[in-house]
Amino acid sequence: MGGECMLDKIGTAGVLGLVLLIGGIGLVAVENPLVAAGICFAIAGLLLVAYGFVTTILSALGMGLGDVT
Repeated sequence: MGGECMLDKIGTAGVLGLVLLIGGIGLVAVENPLVAAGICFAIAGLLLVAYGFVTTILSALGMGLGDVT
């Protein structure tokens, strides 16, 4: 169990992706904060849809994550 954090689980590519994502939104926010907020909402919605797909597929295969909500 140890002291694993989320960053250990997503790997180097995941960390680089998060840095680029946050940097890109920050760059847009410098120019137009309202557009940056819209981008954040769109990304959050996309992540929720992906989470829904993954949980549905895993539960259909009998590997459900349980009720984590």
